[in-house]
Amino acid sequence: MEGEAEIDRLPIDLLAHIFVLITSFTDLAQASGVCRKWKQAVKQSLGRRECLSFAGWKMDDDSTSRLLRSAYSLKELDIGILPNKSF
Repeated sequence: MEGEAEIDRLPIDLLAHIFVLITSFTDLAQASGVCRKWKQAVKQSLGRRECLSFAGWKMDDDSTSRLLRSAYSLKELDIGILPNKSF
């Protein structure tokens, strides 16, 4: 389609593979907000992940459990709290 961005032509499976390479949960959360296709690809990428870090994120139990239900290949989960930095 003319005027369509190249990345919009990628199939969801390929986007999901790309999103598996993103280690920052912040970046994944932002990517899932781009459009429905990216949200679906981020969800698929969660199913392919062996490790995931929520360190420093404040999430409610419902949000966390929804994400973890999609992460069926998960072997390592970091839910640690980052220390406060004093300057």
